[in-house]
Amino acid sequence: MRLLLVLTLLLQACASAGQSWRAGPAGIPAERQIRAQLVAGQYGTALESIKQKEIAPADALLRHLYKGLIAVHAGQNELGSRALDRAWEISYQRYTRRLSDGAQSMVTGEGALPYNVGPAERLMIPYYGGLNWLARNERDETAVEARRMGVLLASDASNNPDSAFMGAMRYISGVMFEVAGERADADVAYRNAAALLGRLPGDTIPPDSAHGDVVVLIEDGFVARPEPTALDFWVAQDEVAMLESADGAVRLDTYRRIDGRRGIQRDWRAERYRNVSLRWPVMGPVNPEATVGRLGARATGLPRQWDAAFGSGPVIADAITLDVSRAVRADFEREQPGRIARALARAAVREVTANAAEGAFSAAGDVLTDDDDESKSGKGEKGSKKDDKKSEGGNAGLAAAGLILAGIGMLALHVSSQVLDQPDLRAWQVLPDRVVVSRMRLPAGEHLVEVTRDGEAYSLGTVTVRPGTVTVLVHRWWPGVPPAVAEAPVP
Repeated sequence: MRLLLVLTLLLQACASAGQSWRAGPAGIPAERQIRAQLVAGQYGTALESIKQKEIAPADALLRHLYKGLIAVHAGQNELGSRALDRAWEISYQRYTRRLSDGAQSMVTGEGALPYNVGPAERLMIPYYGGLNWLARNERDETAVEARRMGVLLASDASNNPDSAFMGAMRYISGVMFEVAGERADADVAYRNAAALLGRLPGDTIPPDSAHGDVVVLIEDGFVARPEPTALDFWVAQDEVAMLESADGAVRLDTYRRIDGRRGIQRDWRAERYRNVSLRWPVMGPVNPEATVGRLGARATGLPRQWDAAFGSGPVIADAITLDVSRAVRADFEREQPGRIARALARAAVREVTANAAEGAFSAAGDVLTDDDDESKSGKGEKGSKKDDKKSEGGNAGLAAAGLILAGIGMLALHVSSQVLDQPDLRAWQVLPDRVVVSRMRLPAGEHLVEVTRDGEAYSLGTVTVRPGTVTVLVHRWWPGVPPAVAEAPVP
């Protein structure tokens, strides 16, 4: 047992020195650094940070997602297009292939699996891709991104029950189609959005030759992100199979039942139960600064001679909300049964390897003890019998060495699994918490557009409204930073 303890401590020290997990209560420090740089308006610095190996996510998909979105904010639209296109390709490949890396994750943890976006995050790739192409005035490419959104919205309709999120995405894809000149596709997208939302933010009938539309997208705060926690609970034997059920409702109900027993222990020896302790990811709360007050948009300084249907006062846009955090949280929760099933399997592997290591070391000790006893009993023997004893002793030593090596291998597997089985906190953490979508019909000309929060107005600058067209104005409201500087509108 002394040998087992020494080997365990040595292997734990080696595994701890080699592991590179950067988990913390508020997420991954490198990604917190990037968020802080974006809030401070240091877009170029954030772009340089994501190029550094010690900061950039190791997973290729996550790295391109970060690079693409940061490049969009930094105004490097060509780089943003390349990164988002590459992110789309990788995410599509992983989604269609359904990579089977489960065997490796049974030993090392969820981090061994390639990062994959959920349905909500996957939709944000063509969302930003389309806005980025609009900023470059590449309308055909914008239509391509809108069609990608349509494909995802159709394929994920049964997987994402959040009709408000899906409806808002349908509406945004309609705006992209309309700006790109694809009127028929825009009308289809608007009809689908209306069916899901019940109402649309403004009139989608094409404006006449004296008016134009302004669509304002206000991105607010940061998306909710996974955080680490300890999960101590008990699980029944039949519940393990239910976590892997083909029925999603059964999987989710089973997980919620298990999660509700957090901190509760019971004697599983008397019944078919087992106490389990896991390091576990849960979706944390949204930054409260991102959810204070109601956001909206309005246009001011309208000409007095404007027709009576609109009046001479400010036009306050109706709005719908794309709740990114709620949709991402729902996707995360749907994957929790699979995560806990894999975590339980890893816990079982650790128990088996620990028992196998202890058994191998004990067997090696028994072999050496038996050989020593036989050597003592054969001290007075001479000739061939003595030589036979030496030969048997050599064989016993080899057998014991083999058992010890096998035990070390099992122990190394056990310790590495324990050290590497960390909560998987990987996420696209620079997404907004929500996007407020507003639409205003204005007379052709220049107009001042403002963002309102709790009745207080912040200027986004002047936008030029062209007759019969749609202009898209995008602004990111960083937590704690009022939107005092206008972003370039998309014509």
